[in-house]
Amino acid sequence: MALRHRAQIALGVIVAVIFSRSIKDRMGPAWLALHIASRGIVTGLKVVVHNLRENLLFHRRQRQQNSCRRHQRAGKPSTVVLAGALALSALSTPTFAALGPISSATSVLADHGVTLGGFVQADGSHVFSGGLPDSLGFDEQMLLDIYATANTQRLIGWPGGTLFLDMQSHSGPSVITHQVPAIADPDNMDAYQETSIDRAWYKQELMAHRVQLQVGLMYVDDRFFTVPYGQNFLSLDFSSDASIATFVLPTYPRGAWGGDVFVHPDRSLSFSVGVFNDHETELSYDPGGELIVSEEAWATRWRGLPMKLQVGAWVDTGRFRRFGGGTVHHANGTYLIASDKLWQPGSSTDRGIGMFLQFGSAPAAVAAVRRHIGVGLVWAGPFASRPHDEIGLAFSDSLLTAQSTFTHNYESEIEGYYQFDASHGWTVQPDLEYWTHPGGGNTPATLFGAIRVMYSF
Repeated sequence: MALRHRAQIALGVIVAVIFSRSIKDRMGPAWLALHIASRGIVTGLKVVVHNLRENLLFHRRQRQQNSCRRHQRAGKPSTVVLAGALALSALSTPTFAALGPISSATSVLADHGVTLGGFVQADGSHVFSGGLPDSLGFDEQMLLDIYATANTQRLIGWPGGTLFLDMQSHSGPSVITHQVPAIADPDNMDAYQETSIDRAWYKQELMAHRVQLQVGLMYVDDRFFTVPYGQNFLSLDFSSDASIATFVLPTYPRGAWGGDVFVHPDRSLSFSVGVFNDHETELSYDPGGELIVSEEAWATRWRGLPMKLQVGAWVDTGRFRRFGGGTVHHANGTYLIASDKLWQPGSSTDRGIGMFLQFGSAPAAVAAVRRHIGVGLVWAGPFASRPHDEIGLAFSDSLLTAQSTFTHNYESEIEGYYQFDASHGWTVQPDLEYWTHPGGGNTPATLFGAIRVMYSF
């Protein structure tokens, strides 16, 4: 059943992509795509309630067993995720947007300051050498994300406010996590099987945008630890700093409740501080405290091109288990991120070569990664004929604590990708990663390839 409906949905996607570009001469094939996919969608919707119930039972058992979430394997409701993704992507194409009710509804919402959007993302991976054995030679995972943003000035006449709500549905962990048992996830999309609201926040801007207040359910690394030029790498090492991301950072796939304040005295300087609960972390237990983060950022131009320096520190008020036994109250660390645009062709600000440098630290008594260093290069628009493509190459080295049972004192990786801007919101990204001592154990050096397909609507 699952294979048949996946085939129907995949065929619908292919037909819709090829034939939905023009309303005049491709309306027929687009309707055919929707019809082919609809059978899979109906079946997928029938199992949504069952999957939600299974999700609740799964997480209840997981909390009772205090098991580490990165290494849990769950079922994959790929039919549901693909079905919903296809329906939304089809409805967002020019062909279906012109059908009247949909176009009218989105126009009314837009007139009142409400915008809807989202993306569907699918990752597939294969280990070419090394790693741990697994019964699946090639595996995949999928994510559907839908969000709504509301401008309170246009919605209710309240100036400077923004409301944001985000929902996601994930098919479940990828087998790559088990074949490459690295401390930092090789695929930053890896997550539980679940459907949930992962972010819901309100932001208020004051004093001509010089002060921003934000409260609610957030990803902490949307606000702190952000790495310019690092967002399209698959590895967690380059999404934020690995020393805290593998320790107490509440982030995707579950946000943390909290709030922050950003102050911009001028265009080049910013000061920020945030407080968040730490109940959703990479640890197998709940520290039961609050994560406090402070960051100062300086943005300027060097040689006529943009550069940025971010310096931050964090402290967590929870109680942590020491590798050597016992517990310790509080943990703290520091981080630094530097980024610079090295070159751009003429006045084309969207194209060019950028680089980033990362450094982070965490306490060796309780954190697996005590130091992290990362460096990367990204070339946006490498060819004049392909101005929206992107090439990335990065290296990461995580120094592991000597107070645990690691066989090796580091894990490192090299990652490279080429992201194709396909058409009408579609991107296709082949990716290669080479890991040395993944997880600090005896897993052999591992080379694996991945491909990420994404559609934004």
